[in-house]
Amino acid sequence: MSKIIAILPVLLLCLLGTVLGLGSAAIPEETAIQTEAEEPVYCLDKITTQNVFAAEDGSELARYSYQLLTLSVSNLETLSEADQRNIDNFNAKMTGLMDSAVESGMAMGEDALALYGNAQLDYYDETTASGYFSGQYISVRINYSSYTGGAHPNRYVYSCLFDLRTGQFMDPLQIADDPEGFRSKTAEVLTVKAEALPQSELYWSDYAETLSRWNEGTVLFDADGMLVVYSPYELGPYSMGEVELRVGYEELAELAGPASLERLGLAR
Repeated sequence: MSKIIAILPVLLLCLLGTVLGLGSAAIPEETAIQTEAEEPVYCLDKITTQNVFAAEDGSELARYSYQLLTLSVSNLETLSEADQRNIDNFNAKMTGLMDSAVESGMAMGEDALALYGNAQLDYYDETTASGYFSGQYISVRINYSSYTGGAHPNRYVYSCLFDLRTGQFMDPLQIADDPEGFRSKTAEVLTVKAEALPQSELYWSDYAETLSRWNEGTVLFDADGMLVVYSPYELGPYSMGEVELRVGYEELAELAGPASLERLGLAR
């Protein structure tokens, strides 16, 4: 009789679990709901500022126009501390670049006002930026163009690479598992590509040294691979214009390693 009394509570618990849907058998494995955190949707927006400097008679002497980028998240309900860190760090750099640009633009305008009457002036300073999302990275291209007198305007291309995983701007070499190997092997490839161009005879005598430090210059990532851009005067005279050297993703996989393509959002 004592054994029957001892077993009854166990039977009652099993019966209660069945009725109320409790226990492991109540939720089949195939119907269990798995919830995952929603990924942030990052957006790049344009920010602009401009100014015109005119003489007392209304003559326009100088102008500047600067357009850069800001980072935001469209699905704010998913905003995490890491997302906010990315937004803050990315935008801090863009704000710094904008402040520096405006400072230069104001100085240019003041120079133009001081020189008015001694020369025919049409000074300008312009900046435009664009960005490309490539896996865990944001590749930013910034084009500068200015004229403050002389035989021709000046122009320059600048780049920066932002890592959404770390929340920091980074050297392009860091996309590879072996950064130094990536640098040296890519330098060889870029040298072959540069020497194959028609204008190669115009290069400065130290162009090979410049190419060997390619990661310190303008390096961009887009839908077609990696693009290394040399502005006028970097490899040769102004008349050469920009020199653009393209490394496709197939080449990049060999130079930086297959894992680099995964970081860039591509499956090999």
